[in-house]
Amino acid sequence: MLDFLALARLNHELAIWRRAWKSPVLWWRDDDAREPTWQLKRLLHVRGELPLTLAVIPDGNMPELAARLEGVEGITIAQHGVDHENRLPAGGARSEFPEWTRQEEINVAVAAGQAKMVSAGLDPRLFVPPWNEPTDMQLTAVAAVGYDTYSTGAFGSPRNGLKHVGAQIDVLRWKGQPHFKGRRRIFDAIRAQLEKRRETGDFEEPIGILTHHLVHD
Repeated sequence: MLDFLALARLNHELAIWRRAWKSPVLWWRDDDAREPTWQLKRLLHVRGELPLTLAVIPDGNMPELAARLEGVEGITIAQHGVDHENRLPAGGARSEFPEWTRQEEINVAVAAGQAKMVSAGLDPRLFVPPWNEPTDMQLTAVAAVGYDTYSTGAFGSPRNGLKHVGAQIDVLRWKGQPHFKGRRRIFDAIRAQLEKRRETGDFEEPIGILTHHLVHD
C-alpha cells in the first residue's frame, strides 16, 4: 500500500510537469567498474538502450574493460578516482590521499589514472570522486588534467571552476550489507527532486540515479 501511495504521489507530480509542458531530465550513473564481470554483463543487459555513465576505477584491467565496451552504444565513461582506497582514519571523511599529500602528487596521481584509461581505449569525459567526497585539492587536480565536469551525490555544486552533475538518488542503503532501499523510498526521492526543480524553475537540471552493479542483489 505504501508503495502504491508513493507512486501515486510521484505520478501526480509528473502530471503537474506535463501541464507545464516540461519533461524531467534523468541520467544514470553506475560506479566502481574495474574489469569485465558477470555483474557488468547483467548491467549492460538490464539497461537495454538507456544511456549510462559508467564510473571506472583506473587501477583495474583497463584493456579488457575497453575491449568489452567496444562498440557498445550509449556508454559515457567517467574516471572514478585513482584506486578507491581510503587513506584517512575510519569513521570520518574519506579520501584516497592523506591530508599531508602535496598538490603536485595529487595532480600526478589523477593524471596517471586518466592516462591508463586513455591508453587502453577508454575516453573519460568527467570525474567522479570516490565516496562522493571531493576535496579542493582533488578537484584542483581534476581541472588540471582537463576535465570540466565532476559528479557527486545529492549535495554537490559547481566548484573549483568545474561544472557539477549530481547523482542524487542512490538506490542502495549502505548500512550493514548494501541492499535495495525499496520502491517507496525511491519514488519519494524522485518526487522530491522533481518538486525542488519545479519550485525553483530549474526544470533542466538532471536528476541522477546511482547504482553499483557489483553489489546489487
